[in-house]
Amino acid sequence: NEIDLFEEYFAGENAEHINENITTKTLMIFKDPNQVKRAVTSIAWHPDTSSDLRVGVTYAMLRFQQMPKDMPRESYIWNLNNPNFPEKTLLAPSPLCSMAFNHKHNDIVVGGSYNGSLSFFDLRVGSSSGVIKPLKTTILEQSHHDPVYDVQWLTHEKSGTKCASSSTDGRIHWWDYNFIKEETPAIPSETFLMEEKFPVGDGEELKTKLLGGTSFEYNQEAGPMKYLVGTEQGYVLLANKRPGKAVEI
Repeated sequence: NEIDLFEEYFAGENAEHINENITTKTLMIFKDPNQVKRAVTSIAWHPDTSSDLRVGVTYAMLRFQQMPKDMPRESYIWNLNNPNFPEKTLLAPSPLCSMAFNHKHNDIVVGGSYNGSLSFFDLRVGSSSGVIKPLKTTILEQSHHDPVYDVQWLTHEKSGTKCASSSTDGRIHWWDYNFIKEETPAIPSETFLMEEKFPVGDGEELKTKLLGGTSFEYNQEAGPMKYLVGTEQGYVLLANKRPGKAVEI
């Protein structure tokens, strides 16, 4: 038997009941404690759901050259059982635009900053006031040149210390953060420049353009060596990174 779900079987009939409009209810509000109005740039759920639910929120102002000198640099970890005050405060050298909890070491957090650097935090190490400063921050000269719009931990390797980041500077950086050698500066283990040739003008001349990444996604099940990057130009790139071979998009 077949039923055409889109066929109008009873034309002109009036429905005896009307579906109620779907509504939502606000359960709680997490308000930025700072007086300066800042935008929420990313939200990350804490992967450990066996205890209290927690969520990390980063705040920044992403408008080009609109960041004031006295811009607050704090981002927060909120506990859903106490939405009035943040549970922990992440204080990076520059306001965080993105963050991600480590999938194996839940207390390790990586944050991508407005100045292009990455900071690595350990939620177990902090002051009595709950302020946590990064254990390690990447070298600014070898980091991104624009705000770090997205960062993802890589789940295909056993150590759980590798992550990748993207930015509107057109670069994807891969990082290998070693939790033991904390005194060594963090530099990208690999870098890929997102360039593509596009026809320009009537002569269809091909010119190389740089594609700025505004979103970044990694999922081991979709492919441990594949990375999706959303760009400012509206393109979605699939980057293949295979050992010993150049990255392809």
